[in-house]
Amino acid sequence: MRFTNLKCEDLRLDFSVFEECRLAVVKRDVISLNINVKLMQVPVTNITVNLAFFKKLSGYRPYIYNITVDFCNFLKNSNRQSYAKLFLDAILKDSNVNHTCPFNHNIIVKDLILDESKFKYFPIPRGDYMFRIKVAAYNDWKADVKVYFSILADL
Repeated sequence: MRFTNLKCEDLRLDFSVFEECRLAVVKRDVISLNINVKLMQVPVTNITVNLAFFKKLSGYRPYIYNITVDFCNFLKNSNRQSYAKLFLDAILKDSNVNHTCPFNHNIIVKDLILDESKFKYFPIPRGDYMFRIKVAAYNDWKADVKVYFSILADL
């Protein structure tokens, strides 16, 4: 499995700006994801995140789940939302999103590499997928990140 594309969209430039949004080739067939979001209005104490998973079938179609969580409450008790917990566990080691609200610093994901072991609880057949993360603060959408990846063998 590997990343194929990454699109980051600032929805409110007065609130946050993507300083980095790129994929980097680490070695043959190994691609890392790097995101750095500068928060312009800190501290941020109210965050809502929508996590949606899509499979490419004549365009990208919803696949498996689409959930919205109060991210600050989730960080206080991550055991309540199983899909959100699986997602956070997959990126936690490669990001600075490892504490509860408030957030008063850049949000950074550095050198995240897709690893099949991170998806051991998902029955994902080979194909092309998109993982979409929409982030809201204070009930207003601020950012939209689309992560595209391919699975080369059934997991």
